[in-house]
Amino acid sequence: MTLAPAARGPFPWTFVVPLAVAQLVSWGSLYYAFAVIVGPMSAEFAWSKTSVNAALSVGLAMTGLASYGVGRAIDLHGGRALMTAGSAAATILLFLWSRIDALWQLYAIWMAMGVAFSTVLYEPVFAVIARELKGDYRRGIVIITLVAGLASTVFIPLTHALVEGLGWRDALKVLALIQIPFGIVLHWVVLGRNASGAQRQPPAEPPPPGRMKAAMRSPIFWLLSTSYAAHSFMFTAVTFHILPLLAERGVTMAAAVAAYALVGPAQVAGRIVVFALERRIDVRAAGIVATTLPVLGIGALLLVTPGSPLLYVFAILYGGGMGIKTIVQATAAPEFLGREGYGALQGALSGLVYAVQATTPFLAAVIWSWGGGYGPVLWVLLGATVIAAVAFALAAALARPRS
Repeated sequence: MTLAPAARGPFPWTFVVPLAVAQLVSWGSLYYAFAVIVGPMSAEFAWSKTSVNAALSVGLAMTGLASYGVGRAIDLHGGRALMTAGSAAATILLFLWSRIDALWQLYAIWMAMGVAFSTVLYEPVFAVIARELKGDYRRGIVIITLVAGLASTVFIPLTHALVEGLGWRDALKVLALIQIPFGIVLHWVVLGRNASGAQRQPPAEPPPPGRMKAAMRSPIFWLLSTSYAAHSFMFTAVTFHILPLLAERGVTMAAAVAAYALVGPAQVAGRIVVFALERRIDVRAAGIVATTLPVLGIGALLLVTPGSPLLYVFAILYGGGMGIKTIVQATAAPEFLGREGYGALQGALSGLVYAVQATTPFLAAVIWSWGGGYGPVLWVLLGATVIAAVAFALAAALARPRS
């Protein structure tokens, strides 16, 4: 079993690349822009960072709740209507966000934004790719993650420049306008035709009855769920706590930012390696690498002291593992359990992942408070990476090769 079959026809670049661009814009303008907008918005209203960041947690929880239903709908009907509507909803919500004057309005908008996330971010487009590209779906997923992996690189400085030049409210309006051509129009036009360029075919036959029940009876499903959830806990805790964690260990802000700047390039490098070795590396091997690198990375982080080069070792290992893990998480379950009902299967798995992401910042803060510092947090993160690696290895060992 490899990440792509040996015999393949011409790759549908004109179908995949526009969807990859739409992902870059969706991730950049909806997810990563939040981190830039939070500061000036909180300052204007004198809201605490905790209360504002909780809106993102609420949104991610809503994404998790909606993921299974969205995946099931794409299995049955395709992604054109859902992904176009999701981009339209995101456009409206960005405009509404620019006009808020109360905290409850921010929470209401982000509850709705979480549902929009479930229709426009990775899981729905991966389901579309699996439905349309058939045997080439894994290559399509690799290309989409390569392009979308640049979202933070493009949109964090872009959003910052917009905020500096226009203010946060008008910056949100510009981001909303960007959604129109690169979200609404792209999804409607590209998904109006199939991957070969012909007019869109009638809806696919629904997955066999009991497909999800059969998958959920398999220990492989629960091992993958455990692996993904543990990995998500580690990733989210690092994202929200890495800077204060390093500051507590005596690392200067300049060194911390310089090291964390390596994470993005390391992610892209990991995905490039998978793309280059696509015909030679199977999903088992890719998954073992993706889950082992963070174990080594967090281990290096435990040993970091001021001026230590291990800080940069951590960033490279962590980023490389994250880059490969995105691809593995989109392909391991269908490879191990079968591709029938891809959208519903991935939606069920991602629902748990989003639930963990929504609660992790709070849980990590609780561990920090109880432990009197970030030392216990780091050991918990190391344990989470080990659980993710072991659970994936067991799932891979139980899985049978599928054509």
